[in-house]
Amino acid sequence: MPDAGRTPEEERRREATAGFAAALRTLRAEAGDPSFRRMAAASGYISHTTLHEAATGARLPSWETTREFVKACNGDETQWRVRWDEAKNGPRPEPAEPTPVPELVPEPVPESASETEPEPSGGPKRRRGLLVIAAVLVFLGATVAAVLVGRELGRSDAPANAAPSPSPSPASNGPFYPGDQSRFVDDVTIPDGTEVKQGEIFTKVWQIENTGTVKWTGRFVQRDAPPLPTGDCQTPERVAIGDTLPNEEVKIAVQVQAPSRPMTCRVAFKMVDGQNRQLFPGSRPIFFEVIVLP
Repeated sequence: MPDAGRTPEEERRREATAGFAAALRTLRAEAGDPSFRRMAAASGYISHTTLHEAATGARLPSWETTREFVKACNGDETQWRVRWDEAKNGPRPEPAEPTPVPELVPEPVPESASETEPEPSGGPKRRRGLLVIAAVLVFLGATVAAVLVGRELGRSDAPANAAPSPSPSPASNGPFYPGDQSRFVDDVTIPDGTEVKQGEIFTKVWQIENTGTVKWTGRFVQRDAPPLPTGDCQTPERVAIGDTLPNEEVKIAVQVQAPSRPMTCRVAFKMVDGQNRQLFPGSRPIFFEVIVLP
């Protein structure tokens, strides 16, 4: 029963989220009802708790989570992307009926004066002479116009050796690409201050959102520091980010090995492209901080 306190759009989203979660549960059942831990292991970086939450209907999961859920259950990613879009944004509108083009009926051409009036004296010769004069005037006018236009174009054209436009480059602290923007969402695993054992291997996962207008593709998070000394937490130098459309969220997972001595370990990462150019030079990095116990 609709809640009187909800708007129609909020009610649509609630029902769409519940229906989407039910479809995910059906997909999992058809795949043999694998455990969420097994599905998380198949994913490699989505936690079993996140996958379980996706099937509860508490909220619509991100596309990144949905994709890993579907992959773990051998579903069709293309079909599920359409389902996810409809659950998030509503059904796609039906294409509008084409507007009929009215049939054009030619108007009757009135009879020429030559058919209704007698030909004046010397008519055919006189008309030919007037046509010749008109043609000459048109030719002269076109020639003058072409000369004038050519002069104007000559003034406005840039010199042949003009420098090409520069490639996009970041402002002093702005994004590398205009319209590019990100937002930190959550520490999915290992919140700051987590205690770990010496030599323990764990996976740190962050969740961020593409809040700009630029699609993220071919991007990475790269350690925002020189190579770490042997006695510190060890991580890959950089980790790939999945393709992310505007208004989508993505999870980033980094495998970490704690050092073999007690300490507080903090490592930061910043987003870069394939040429290692920082894409948000003025923004704070994402990082993890753990306390290593003996």
